[in-house]
Amino acid sequence: MKTISKILNVLALMLLGATFCTAQIQPYRIHVDHVYPSSSEEYEKIAEKLADLAKDNKEERGWHVLWTDDNRVISMTPVSGWEDLGTEFMPNTRTKLGDEKFAELFQEFDKHYDTHSDNIIMLSEKYSYMPTGLDISPEGQNYRKNMILYHKARDREKIIEIAGKFKELYSKKGSTAHYRFYMSGFGNPEAYVLVSSSAESRLEHAKRNEKNQKLLGEDAGKLWKELTQYVTKIEHMEGNMMPKLSYVPTKS
Repeated sequence: MKTISKILNVLALMLLGATFCTAQIQPYRIHVDHVYPSSSEEYEKIAEKLADLAKDNKEERGWHVLWTDDNRVISMTPVSGWEDLGTEFMPNTRTKLGDEKFAELFQEFDKHYDTHSDNIIMLSEKYSYMPTGLDISPEGQNYRKNMILYHKARDREKIIEIAGKFKELYSKKGSTAHYRFYMSGFGNPEAYVLVSSSAESRLEHAKRNEKNQKLLGEDAGKLWKELTQYVTKIEHMEGNMMPKLSYVPTKS
């Protein structure tokens, strides 16, 4: 068992090392809590308290929170290397509160869900389309619509190739429908790419999408047909970013 454990640890290091060393890629650690609908209000209060503590104690590492329509609370924390995954969470706050009170804070979270999970996703600047600059949380655009395209691991190269063609089409047409392109990483049971778009509201997103479809025309339809031959299933995720539950460190 010890030998198997060592092998798995080495494989994990190799996989994460490959993730972190890829150019134009920003990995994020994703934590998902499946919150009881009846606990939404209480969970939100605790999460806001956590963000306030991080701000008050000037923590160096921050996170963004997405609350989905099906009551998943998704926290995104940027990581820059393997060592980041083992870094103590909110060390300044832990020191101020003490280990016991700090642990009690997270025990409060545990009352409001049965399941949670962690994984790595990778934001690709190269295949995202944001001409004004890559930003996962554009100001005033808290609504999110994410499309998740699952695929066989062996077909990722083909998926990426077609993603590049989509970006070229958007650029050529001067589309105002910007998006971010993520790829599944370590800890995900299936391979997928995720396309995330932001808007002021669900209605504004729908209006912009309709306008964009007319702009891109038949070329987009041809690319979509080319893409879907490698897609095994599609899921859609909608929700809103929660600035009050997020913490972005002040740049010095």
